[in-house]
Amino acid sequence: MLPPVTLVLLTLNVTVFMFVQNINWYRFGSIPSYLLNDPAMFLITSFTSMFLHANIVHIAFNMLALVALGRVIEEVIGSMRYAIVYILAGLSGVALHTIYSLATNNGFNTPMVGASGAISGIIGLAAAMGDRFSYIWLAVQFVFAIVGLSSIAYFAHIGGFIFGFLIGKIYHDSMYGDSTYLTR
Repeated sequence: MLPPVTLVLLTLNVTVFMFVQNINWYRFGSIPSYLLNDPAMFLITSFTSMFLHANIVHIAFNMLALVALGRVIEEVIGSMRYAIVYILAGLSGVALHTIYSLATNNGFNTPMVGASGAISGIIGLAAAMGDRFSYIWLAVQFVFAIVGLSSIAYFAHIGGFIFGFLIGKIYHDSMYGDSTYLTR
């Protein structure tokens, strides 16, 4: 059985995906230009974008990562902390993607959707707890962001990871000092 927050997040993401297939949901993706043109809508879509997915492959990969990581990390840090990190990492991903987009004019009017920033925060948390594979994942995100071969919002992944890592370091160091307790 999955821990409660992971189960709720999985159910919410899948339910939203099924519900929005027949409507114009792109306007609820995070669009960087909203920050300048419609700040209230930017705030709303910063949250809603985390629960929208472009297609079945997008949601499948995100939900596989959510279940694989969530069942471990939620048990380690507790459900409430896990939920907070998940949401704030997702918002951090939106923030870094928006900063990148505004600075480069790349994707300025393109909706960004997906739970990847939030899940990346959980990966960052795992890295702070000693999971060395998470650093390889981050390096790949940087390479793809620099090369820019796809429309994936890699800076959202990086922003979520950074937030999760910083919170994880604070939590880990305050609870355990310098010892590592999650390793591969």
